[in-house]
Amino acid sequence: MSAATDGPTPHVSQPPQPHRMPQTHRTDPTTPAQQTPDAHLTPQTPPHGRSPARLLTKPVVVVAGQTPPPVGGQALMIARLRHGLAASGWFYVDALPFFFTRHARQARRAGAGKLLEVAAVLRRLRRLHARRPIDVLLYPVGGPQRVPLVRDLLLLPWCLLAARRVVLHFHAAGLADALGGFDPVFRGLVRSLYRRADAALVLTEFGRRDPESVGVRDVRVAPLGLADELDPALVARGGERPVLLCVGHLCAEKGTPTLLEAAARLRDAGHAFTLRLAGEPLAPYTDAALAADIDRLALGDVVERCGVVTGRDKWRLFGAADLLVFPTVAPYESFGLVMVEAMMWRLPIVASDWRANREMLGDPPGGRCYELGDDPVAALEGALGAALGERARWAAWGEANRARYEARFRDDGAGGHTAAALRDVLG
Repeated sequence: MSAATDGPTPHVSQPPQPHRMPQTHRTDPTTPAQQTPDAHLTPQTPPHGRSPARLLTKPVVVVAGQTPPPVGGQALMIARLRHGLAASGWFYVDALPFFFTRHARQARRAGAGKLLEVAAVLRRLRRLHARRPIDVLLYPVGGPQRVPLVRDLLLLPWCLLAARRVVLHFHAAGLADALGGFDPVFRGLVRSLYRRADAALVLTEFGRRDPESVGVRDVRVAPLGLADELDPALVARGGERPVLLCVGHLCAEKGTPTLLEAAARLRDAGHAFTLRLAGEPLAPYTDAALAADIDRLALGDVVERCGVVTGRDKWRLFGAADLLVFPTVAPYESFGLVMVEAMMWRLPIVASDWRANREMLGDPPGGRCYELGDDPVAALEGALGAALGERARWAAWGEANRARYEARFRDDGAGGHTAAALRDVLG
């Protein structure tokens, strides 16, 4: 699928085209050991022809947020974003690390440790502010649950004081839907705080609704890009028994129990396949609950559990897979990073028609984008069953997805749409 097939996408900042610069500091953006306040300070060589005096005027961008561990879509995106903005050469990039969630089971849960981390983040912010003025602070908005919103109520006012401009980055979706469920006082506090930001970045057109619901006037669509890591040497697919891959947190919101039920029905209908699950359970879903579901449905000879995989081990899974399954119904789903990874690896995709999934896949999708209806298990069973009956089309679907990745989601090495949007905000 080419860009011409989809037509122009409105309101998306175009990536800048700077001179390519030699890198004086380059690190793996997902290495946990580098999550220290100073580890992401990235001095850079200026573009050719720029004088040292010009270097001093480069704007300072602070990227706040948590990077792995634990491994999850938002943490990976923040790590890659820091790396990409630093590599662009347009900014000095500092990090304001968060360590609120040490393990996936702590996600969205309150605790004394998180209150202590608020104080630690404020100390890091004070040190960054003392080092030099902050031109833009890119702040990751908490999800649509009360705990991350309380985190923002405690941190964001100080960020607004410390930085000349604050840009909200909406990685998680669902705020527009969740606001009505909170009491009026809490809802009013959230709205009055977020609307003080200078701008907001969202990852898809669908995502506009969240910042607009709290009164942010300057909203920009900036899809994230991924560096091309397709390695033909790792591609070994097309066996008699197809391999279906599901990557990410394992929980009801991500469709894990639904996928297992659908897999059991397809197995009973005579379909032969292997289902590989890569990731860890996200509370309240547990490892024991996942094992019990697999046993109850007698899927021991169908399901392979791979655990958390990163780096080259993860790419081996993509290379050995025949199709990606993404049955999410998560209220916070905003940008299916794993779908972009599958597009990069020329995989056909079966995904729920949920939030921005259809927008990301394009029209027509390289696979199946199914309506959930009243019975999500039956809907997924139907979509996967239809895909399994059309294996002759999988290669063409994979090529269409690869073309869409190259046209819209491939990292350009210059900070991509996010760098372009930040430069527009700076003026």
